[in-house]
Amino acid sequence: MPAVAMIFRLFVALAGIHGTVRMAGHGAVAAGVRIQLDGVDRGTTDSAGRYALGGLTAGEHLFQFASPGFEPRRITVILVDSTDMTLDLELTPRPILLPPLDIVARAIAFSAIDNPVGSTTWHEAGHYRFGADWQATQPAGGVDLQLAMAMLPGVSTRSDNATALSIRGGRGSENMVLLDGVPLIGAVHFAGAPSAINPEAIALFDVHTGVSSARYNGALSGVIELQTSDITPKQLQLTGALSSTDVRSVARAPLGASGGLLVGARASFRNLFSDASGLGSATGYQDFIGAGHVGVGRGTLSLVAFESGNHLNWQAYTASSAALRMNEAADIPITSGTAAAGDAANWQSGAAGSTLTLPLGQNQVWRTIGWWTGSTATIGTVAGNQMTNLASGISEFGLRTELQRHGRNSGLLFGADLTRPRTWYTLATAATLSDTAANIDMRAQPTIGSLYGEWDWHGSSAIDFRAGLHANTNFATSVTLDPRVVVNLRTNAATRFEVGFGRTHQFVQSLLNEENLTSAIIGPALPLAAAAGAPVGRADQLELGVEHQLGQSVTLSFDAYTRRWDNVLTPTATTGALFVAGVPQYGAGDARGVIASVAAEFGRFSLHTSAGLASATQQAGGTTYHTSFEQPWSFSGDLNFRPIDGTTLHLRWTTGAGQARTAVSPALGWQASQPSTGTSGTAGITTNLPGAINSLRLAGPMRVDIGARHLWPIGAGNGSRRSGLSTAIRLENILNRADPIGIMEQPGGSLQLLRGPARAVVFELGWVY
Repeated sequence: MPAVAMIFRLFVALAGIHGTVRMAGHGAVAAGVRIQLDGVDRGTTDSAGRYALGGLTAGEHLFQFASPGFEPRRITVILVDSTDMTLDLELTPRPILLPPLDIVARAIAFSAIDNPVGSTTWHEAGHYRFGADWQATQPAGGVDLQLAMAMLPGVSTRSDNATALSIRGGRGSENMVLLDGVPLIGAVHFAGAPSAINPEAIALFDVHTGVSSARYNGALSGVIELQTSDITPKQLQLTGALSSTDVRSVARAPLGASGGLLVGARASFRNLFSDASGLGSATGYQDFIGAGHVGVGRGTLSLVAFESGNHLNWQAYTASSAALRMNEAADIPITSGTAAAGDAANWQSGAAGSTLTLPLGQNQVWRTIGWWTGSTATIGTVAGNQMTNLASGISEFGLRTELQRHGRNSGLLFGADLTRPRTWYTLATAATLSDTAANIDMRAQPTIGSLYGEWDWHGSSAIDFRAGLHANTNFATSVTLDPRVVVNLRTNAATRFEVGFGRTHQFVQSLLNEENLTSAIIGPALPLAAAAGAPVGRADQLELGVEHQLGQSVTLSFDAYTRRWDNVLTPTATTGALFVAGVPQYGAGDARGVIASVAAEFGRFSLHTSAGLASATQQAGGTTYHTSFEQPWSFSGDLNFRPIDGTTLHLRWTTGAGQARTAVSPALGWQASQPSTGTSGTAGITTNLPGAINSLRLAGPMRVDIGARHLWPIGAGNGSRRSGLSTAIRLENILNRADPIGIMEQPGGSLQLLRGPARAVVFELGWVY
C-alpha cells in the first residue's frame, strides 16, 4: 500500500494545466496576461496568448488572470488525478478611457520584462512593453511615442531631439515600425513632435531592442510594434488632449454586433520654426489614423490606415554678406544675410492594410495580412546662386501569411511573405536659379520573398529555448539566411540568465545623412532599395542578459550586447550635406554596450532607472568615426509619486557623456525652440565642415523635469463609462541648463556652440466623454 500511495503522489505531482487566453468578442489572443495560482504569481501568457503550468497537486486551486485594460477573471479548478487539463478562457475588456485620466503611480509605463522571473512562458531580454496605461505616466506635453521610447535602456537620441531613435547603436532608419502589423516608413515629424502617430489611438506597444523573433526581418536594429485598440465600445467615445505642442483627438464607436471603429487626427498649432529671427519661416504638419475590426465567421477582419504630412520652409542664407548677432541670454548665434529664395522640405508618409485572423481549433491560429505603405519627400535648397532639388520616395506592396501552433510546452511558427518596394532618388542642380539639369537618378524595384520558421520550448522548470530561421531572396542574388537562437536559464525562482544570437538583413536603406544637424531636426526617409548586384545590409548581434527579482517590489537587470553591421549605406562618409549628391558609399559598423536597470514599486512610489556604457562606430572608405548617437555613458530615470488618488507627481532626469559632432558651416541661423511660446528660428541648411567626421565632442547633457497630473471627474458616469478632464503641468529643464546640441563655425574660423532650450513651462488639458 505505501508503494501504491507513493506512485499515486508521483502522478499527481506531474499534473498540469495549459490553455489560451483570448479577448472576449472577437477571439484575438491576449498576450502578457498575469497568472496567479493560489495567490502566487506563476507567469504570464506569451505572444500567442498561451500558458502552461506544471507540478500541480491534486485538490482545489484558485486561478486569477489579470491584465491592464481587462476585468480580472477568477476560476476555481479541482484536480483529481495526474491528467493534464486544458483551460481556455476569455477576458472582458474594460471601457476605453482617456489615457491621461487613468492615473497610475508608476515610474514609466513599460515593463523591462514581459514575464516575471520564474515564469514558464517565454522571456525576451531587451523587450519592453508599454501597457494600456502608458499615456498616463508620460509628462505634460510629452505624450509622444518617440519621446516615451527615448527613455528606454539601450535607446539614445541626438541630444534631446527624438526624431530619430538609435537602438543599441543603430541609425533611426534601421528600425522597423509596425502599426497593427503594417510597416510604416518615415512616420516622424520634425523637432519637438517626433512621432507622426496619434498617441491617443495606440492602446499598447512593444519595443524589441535585442534578439527578437524570427518573424521580424528587414531592419538591422530594433523592432517597434504599435497596436490600436481592438476592444469593441458599447457607445460613441471621444478622447483627446490639448498641449503646448499639439491638439489631438480620437473617436471610437461600435461597428455592427461585434466590431469597432477608431478614427483619430492630430495637428500642431505651435510654429517650431517661427520667424523669431526675422529671417522668414513657416511650418505645418498633421496626421490621421483609422482602424476597425469586425467578426467574419469564426475569425476577425481588421483594417488600419495611416497618413501624415509635413511642410517646412525657411529663408535661405547668402554667406558672402553675413553679419553675426548674438543672443546673449542663451549664448546662441543668430546669423543673418542677404535674402534669397527659400529652402523647403516636404514629406508625407502613409499606409493601409488588412489582417484576417482565423482560429483553427484550440491550438492553431492562421493569420494573413496585406498592405501598402509609402513615403515621399521633396527638398529644395539654395546655396549662393545654385539651387538643388531632391525628390525621393518609396511605394511598397506586401503580403504575409503565417500559421502559429502551440502545445502544452512548445510552439511552432511558420510563415512566408512577399514584398515589392519601388524606390526613387533623383537630384537636380542649377548653375542659375532658372537653369536646372538632372545629375542623379537612382531607382530600384526588387521583389523580395521570405520564408521563416521558429520553434520555442519551455517545458523545463529551468530552461527555455527558442530557435528560428528566416530565409530571404530578391530573386537576383543568393539567398540570405538569418538564424536566431536564444536560451533562457533559471538558476532559481528569482534569477534568470539569457544568451542569444541573431542575424538580420535590410534590403531598403536610407540616403539621409543622419550625422548632419538639419537631418537630426527633420528626418525624412530618403530610401534606396538594393537592386540586382547591390549589397544588402546585414547585422549580427550577440547578447547576454541577467535578471534578479528582490521580493515582489524590485527587479534588477543587466544586459550586455555587441553588434556588427556590414554593407550598410554610409551617407556621412559620402557627403557632409543633408543628403547624398553623388555615388553613395557602403561601409560597416560596430556597437557594444552594457546596461544596468532597476525597477521598483513601493506603495504610492514607483521608480525606473538605468545606467549604461556604450560605443558605436562606423567605417567607410578607410575612415572610422564615432556616431553622433553614441553616448559613452548615460544615467536616466523616472520617479512617480501619487499623494492622493487622482494626482500623480513626476520627476524625470537624464545625464551622460557628451556626444560626438562635426562642426557645421556658418551658413546657419539658429534659435532654440521654447515650448511655452513656440519661438524658434532657423535659416539655411547646415553642411558639415570638411575634415575628420565627428572629431569634436559636446559637453555632457544634464536635464531634470518635474510635473504633476490631476484627474477631474465630471458627473457620476453612466454604468462603466466615465467622463472627465485631466490637467497636467511640467517644468522643463528646471536647472535652466541649455545643453549644447551642435557646433558652428563663425566667420574667422572660431567655433560656437548651438544650444537647446532653457527652462520652460508646458501645459496639457485632456478630456474623455
